[in-house]
Amino acid sequence: MSRPPAKPPQTRTAWRPPGRWAAFLHNLFSGRCRFCQARSLACPLCPGCREDLPWISAACERCGLPLASGEPLCAGCRTAPPPLDRTRVIWTYSDGVDDLIRAFKLHEDLAAGRLLTELAAEALHQRRTPCQGPLVPMPLHPTRYRRRGFNQSALIAGWLGPPVASSLIRRHRYTAPQRGQTAADRRTNLHGAFRLQRPPPPAVTLVDDVVTTGASLAAVADCLRQGGVKRIEVIALARAI
Repeated sequence: MSRPPAKPPQTRTAWRPPGRWAAFLHNLFSGRCRFCQARSLACPLCPGCREDLPWISAACERCGLPLASGEPLCAGCRTAPPPLDRTRVIWTYSDGVDDLIRAFKLHEDLAAGRLLTELAAEALHQRRTPCQGPLVPMPLHPTRYRRRGFNQSALIAGWLGPPVASSLIRRHRYTAPQRGQTAADRRTNLHGAFRLQRPPPPAVTLVDDVVTTGASLAAVADCLRQGGVKRIEVIALARAI
């Protein structure tokens, strides 16, 4: 008996357009820009504050580092490329985006995270940059998940998705917080921290809130490569520089 043909990898052809319901509720109850408090009829940010966000217009294709040279790859990725095929980051981690992400991640301000995700979805849609495979949020260890109460990357993926594969990979070893560590210490800290839960698809897109040194993304990508994934892309809201 012949086997059925293998399913082709999932391909996202268009990002979910920015939802207007959250913006409508924001304007209904406040009607003011989140940054400058000016009245805003379009979205929770007035046009001026939205334009002033630290948008990344040109970046390294592999790690997302902003580049002024116009080259496709940064010097680091030319000499020691990460296990990633493409990284797309929307903003630098500065000028108000950092405040919104901290409010979202550390103070349970889900509206801040949703706002950034809506703007990111619109930017990705305008850039016409489809990606293959499901969205895979960066996993949190269960201990950290219980303390925080949510996984910010999973929420971002859910707002961007579908398809989303939240349970594909698990962070099975608790590690010290990455903040304040050097790049080398981060890589050592994350060695063997992730484990696949089931056979992965041939292509995936990792989703994260902030890319710092890229050590966490590289550790997850290494685990996925060992499981047979051929193409790994990244979408993140912001990039620390």
